[in-house]
Amino acid sequence: MRFFWLCTAVLALTTGGNLLVAAEVNTEKKNEAKPDSEAIIGTWVLESSDRTSDVLQGDGQSVEVTFGETSFQFVVLKDGGKVLEISGTYVIDDKQTPKIFDVTLTGDGGANMIYAIYELDGDKFRTRFRDNNGPRPADFESPASDCQTLSYKRKVDSP
Repeated sequence: MRFFWLCTAVLALTTGGNLLVAAEVNTEKKNEAKPDSEAIIGTWVLESSDRTSDVLQGDGQSVEVTFGETSFQFVVLKDGGKVLEISGTYVIDDKQTPKIFDVTLTGDGGANMIYAIYELDGDKFRTRFRDNNGPRPADFESPASDCQTLSYKRKVDSP
């Protein structure tokens, strides 16, 4: 959100001759973009997947992922109740091209790594990863039957 402050100063002196001085100052506070490590924090709702999945897109289901500073919680909801919950940690690197998104899932079976790429643009977040812990995808455009792309929108009441 941009804030504009407009200040107008008018000085009128009527003694010793009519002198009118007007000054306009426009101070615009720029809304500098947050780094991705801050912008990702909050809750995101799955908008689309390039694959059909009963887990992700079943009837009456919604998927939310909530990111903290280094941890996340992935939840599938159906009729208000949790169907599936996965937690873990993540690391992003927005200096790479494409941007890197590495996820570590931890559970009873040990740790599972997912090497992904991502794009973050305002209230839109997109990630692409390869099945079965495969190597990181090179980009979002290359066709690959073993890659999946998930697109999220920031939840309305999320920071």
